[in-house]
Amino acid sequence: MRRTLLRSSEGGPRAGALAIGGNFGSIGERMTKEGRSVSSVDRSDASGTLRARVSRQLRDMIIAGQFRPGERLLQQQLARRFGVSQSVMREALLEAQFSGLVASADGAGACVAEINIGQLMKAYEVREMLEGLAARICCHQTGVAHVRELEKMARSVHALGVDGQDRERAKLDREFHERIIALSNNEVVQRLSQGYHVVRLAVLKVVPHDQILQDHLAIVEAIRAGEEAAAEQAARRHVVSAREMIRRQLETSDVAFPWDAAARAPQR
Repeated sequence: MRRTLLRSSEGGPRAGALAIGGNFGSIGERMTKEGRSVSSVDRSDASGTLRARVSRQLRDMIIAGQFRPGERLLQQQLARRFGVSQSVMREALLEAQFSGLVASADGAGACVAEINIGQLMKAYEVREMLEGLAARICCHQTGVAHVRELEKMARSVHALGVDGQDRERAKLDREFHERIIALSNNEVVQRLSQGYHVVRLAVLKVVPHDQILQDHLAIVEAIRAGEEAAAEQAARRHVVSAREMIRRQLETSDVAFPWDAAARAPQR
């Protein structure tokens, strides 16, 4: 089986690829792509440094399929479109490399990382360990309101999936797991969890919605009961199940990639 799953057919950046449906414009403006609103960088956002916010938005755009594997990420053009200095953009690109979504391009510049099965499986192994640990820690970090929030998210993920709203389901599913990591209140776990975003690039075409709901609720109930071992086991079991489903569907080419969906979307 070919190890590299997808590569940009042009072997480089497509004409106009960095425009992403038009210029990003200056800070504080908003742009749309395929009918979806994309937030530009907001200096008033207190959630982190400017560099971190640019890096995070770049990762989100890659996960959304707005850049393809192998596509060059040109620092000067990106800096103009994000409305930041080249030094900030350079640091943001370096930070994004930690996520596994961005790679060094022949020692000069950066590009969207190529995705292969081996890399994906290794990322799932790291995710299994860290999300299991986060769930364990949450047993003594979360209150009643937090548990209710997680349960509501889990049920909403299921409802979206059953309703066929696949993109929204995938986004909320990702937020469910990220919320558990955030609620662990462990900065080391939170930081390390940024290193396996590559798992977001392979999306199941056949999703067992009832099984995923059962897995999610098992994690929530263990956290609610304060059962550390059960919470960790439930979280790890869920990730292992997801990894094996991805592996099987990759072998039959039954996995979707975000850049394919972006390419098929009607232009507005």
